[in-house]
Amino acid sequence: MDFWVWFSFVLISAANIVTPGPAILNTVRRAAQLGMGRVFPTILGNTLGLAIAGSFCAGGVASFVLTSEILWSVFRWLGVGYLVWLGLKFVFKREEIDLSGDVRASVSGMTLFWEAFLLAVTNPKAILFFVALFPQVMRSESALLPQAAILVATFCGISVLSLCSYSALASLLRARFITQARYRRFRVVSGFVLFGFAEKIAGEVR
Repeated sequence: MDFWVWFSFVLISAANIVTPGPAILNTVRRAAQLGMGRVFPTILGNTLGLAIAGSFCAGGVASFVLTSEILWSVFRWLGVGYLVWLGLKFVFKREEIDLSGDVRASVSGMTLFWEAFLLAVTNPKAILFFVALFPQVMRSESALLPQAAILVATFCGISVLSLCSYSALASLLRARFITQARYRRFRVVSGFVLFGFAEKIAGEVR
C-alpha cells in the first residue's frame, strides 16, 4: 500500500473518530464515573467491535447486507434500539461516582466491555464509513487481506488513542470538578444526545 494513500486514510479516519459520538460519550461517562484506570475494558470492547465490523466490510459481508434493503433496515433498527436502550440507562439508572479507588467496586469489567462492544458492532455509521472508504484506498492488483489488516488496525489504533485522550480528560475533570450532582446532569444530557443519534438513524431508515 502506498504511504500517501495510507496517510490520507489516517487523516480521514482521525477526523471521523475524534468527532464526538456514542462511543466517546459512553467512554467519557465511564471515565467520569470510575476514573481512567477503570475504562480499559470499555476501550477494548469498542476496539474489538470496530475490528469485527471492519473485517466484515473487508470480507464483503457488509456490502451484501447493504444490497439488501430489508437486512440493512433491520441492522439499523437494531442500532437504533441499542442507542435508545443505552440512552434510557444513562437517564434513569442511578450510578454513583467511585472515588474509593477500589477496582472491584460498582461496575464489572465485563459490563464495561460488552456495552462498548455492542455499541461498536451495532453502529451503522462505522459500517458505512468502512464500506465507503475501503474501496477507495485498497488496490485490486495487490493482496487484499494484508491491505485490509493494515486499514482495520490503523482505524482501531486511532480509535484507541482518541478514547484514551477523552478518558484522560474526563478523569482529570472528575478529580477536580465532578460531583455526584454534576455527574448525574452529565449522564442525563448524554442520554438525550444518544436519543438524538437514534432519531437521526431512524429518520434515515424511514
